[in-house]
Amino acid sequence: MGWDVINLEIKRCRSMSDVGERIRCLKELFERTQDGMVAFALGEELEACGNMEEALQYFEKAETLFPLARYKEMAKSAISRIREKIQRNKEKIKGAKLTPPSVSSMIKLSEINLNEYDQQTTLFVVACSKTKIWDINESAPEFVPARMAYQGDDFKKFLKWVEESGLEQKGFRWLILSAKYGYIEPWHPICNYSVTFSDEATGPISDETLCRQVLYQTRWGVLLRRFRTVICVGNELYFNKVKNSFKTAGSNVIRAST
Repeated sequence: MGWDVINLEIKRCRSMSDVGERIRCLKELFERTQDGMVAFALGEELEACGNMEEALQYFEKAETLFPLARYKEMAKSAISRIREKIQRNKEKIKGAKLTPPSVSSMIKLSEINLNEYDQQTTLFVVACSKTKIWDINESAPEFVPARMAYQGDDFKKFLKWVEESGLEQKGFRWLILSAKYGYIEPWHPICNYSVTFSDEATGPISDETLCRQVLYQTRWGVLLRRFRTVICVGNELYFNKVKNSFKTAGSNVIRAST
């Protein structure tokens, strides 16, 4: 495959709107061509979505594969930049306030001391509930913010703890894990639905889609995979969904109860 064709293929891949599709397309192209410019483009895409270690690997491949000195220098500059970012990330993690409990731990919300957690790298995830506002008030609007729509006992207990602990005022962030929508922000509008993880026939969001949300999507402008500690408030099924979807991110997932 000639360089002109390769460059057209790179442009085609990078024109895709979804970052996951762009990366997949470029990886397939690299497998076919083993071309340095494809490797470099892959490095840039991976760097943009925060996957520094894999980005470094492709920039190093690009340096090896580039035939011309000016392109090799371009790759070397990228390698140096990525190594600096990786080092800064390591120093930031090393300076974290707390080594959180192990994945197997289960704690009560009332026992959580927020002063021991870093609000920039800690995420709370609460399970949605079967009971919704439309079960209580038939005249409720078609769309209601998620934090107001879910009316299950455990969900309401979590909201009470959020208020009493000052979670949001202290800069911590939280999401709802919905069997229909996946990870949604508290003010995300939802409609009435009857979907559950425990019954595949209802069409719940897939494990693969949850993983892709964590790897490639942002909330509040932050990639979900950047959160190093994830505290899940929900039953074992929801906890396992959260644990599995954050596995690739290497996050420490802790189960909490209301």
